[in-house]
Amino acid sequence: MKNVSGYAAVVLVLGAVPLLATSVGGEKYDAGRRLYANKCQFCHGIRGDGKGPAAEALLGHPVDFTDAAFWKGDVTKKIYETITHGKQMMPAFDLKSDDITAITRYISHTFKKAPQHDK
Repeated sequence: MKNVSGYAAVVLVLGAVPLLATSVGGEKYDAGRRLYANKCQFCHGIRGDGKGPAAEALLGHPVDFTDAAFWKGDVTKKIYETITHGKQMMPAFDLKSDDITAITRYISHTFKKAPQHDK
């Protein structure tokens, strides 16, 4: 009976994780996820690795949001300016500041990896 209770507890905790994700800034996270899917995913990919369906056709590959090098410097400013002004093959997008903030939060929470420490 102990094992069944343990499994039930694990299932309850795992089932609550998506609920917690949406309750902690959930609306903004969902807005960022939708905007990324509609505006960014075609080039940057579902995994944020710059390997979307359109990536091969572009002269310069889209930025890889999973690369630690991308996260150096003022990333918020970098993303804002790239979205509003475009960069290389990427066109500018006419988005509200709140929408850009939502995309930035989604990208950083979804694709940014925790720093790896040498052992």
